[in-house]
Amino acid sequence: MIPITEIHPMLVHFPIVLWISAETIAVVILLRDGDLSARQQWPTVAFYSLLAGTAFAFIAALFGDIALDQAVAAGFAAGPMEIHETVAVITLSIFALHAVLRILAIWRRYPLTGIRGWLSEVPGLVGIAGLLVTAYLGGELVYHMGVNVAAAVH
Repeated sequence: MIPITEIHPMLVHFPIVLWISAETIAVVILLRDGDLSARQQWPTVAFYSLLAGTAFAFIAALFGDIALDQAVAAGFAAGPMEIHETVAVITLSIFALHAVLRILAIWRRYPLTGIRGWLSEVPGLVGIAGLLVTAYLGGELVYHMGVNVAAAVH
């Protein structure tokens, strides 16, 4: 059976790939003067990638909280893990807001083209920056501190 602390690192790759894919597709759509809220192939792929990334991030956050508790119980310092957790929650919140705004635009058939489209992408682009910081901090925990990989050094 897979140890519960190993589920978080297994899941975190999904929001990373899905969110980066969603934002890359959205930027390409806007560069080609497209509509992010159109019911067409690529805007739909970007939308569902955004939703799936947000769902996976939520699940990864739940397992990350469990992994944090287990790491603290094993003797690892909570501080660096709590910084990673805080940045991750902020990033997840940004993408959740981004997803809700996109849902509203699609539901209301509000065109997201031109400047409106670019403004609607601001949360996603800020979210990508948060995602990169979160991933960096998570990598530091694993590769430099050995959190949930090696025994804590006292």
